[in-house]
Amino acid sequence: MLGIALGNWREAGRQCGLSEGRLLNWVVRYGWKLPKRIQAPHPREVLSPVVGVVTPAESLQDRLKHDAEATRVGLSTATRKASVSLAERDGDEVVYVSARLKDVVNSAAQLHGWNQPAGANVAVQVNLPTPEKRAELTALDRKLDAIAAKLRGSAEN
Repeated sequence: MLGIALGNWREAGRQCGLSEGRLLNWVVRYGWKLPKRIQAPHPREVLSPVVGVVTPAESLQDRLKHDAEATRVGLSTATRKASVSLAERDGDEVVYVSARLKDVVNSAAQLHGWNQPAGANVAVQVNLPTPEKRAELTALDRKLDAIAAKLRGSAEN
């Protein structure tokens, strides 16, 4: 299998710690054949526009969607099996096992964002100045305006 994957019997033998002669004897004895190599495309085909290219981000997003659905199905199956098993147990044991199951489900929900509304959640916090600080800033603004007015007046003369 390694030889087929690598496309080279000798390299497969080196990686497995087999002598080259021994491996090549096996190739001849058992009639092993490597698959034919794929021919390189014509240069004009390489330059033709590519249709249907999937970016890594899109591929990852598709994989996460697939995993989320598979997780839902798996958790549904596990919950069904747990309900059958729990019906035969004492109350304390049911509470303990169901708490562990809830932890697993909450972890999956957090990982896959099942409880999140669609869209981005952005929190903006604005700290407004106290009335004392606002009065101080207003006084400072007036002083700066007075200095700017004097500078304009001296620049005009």
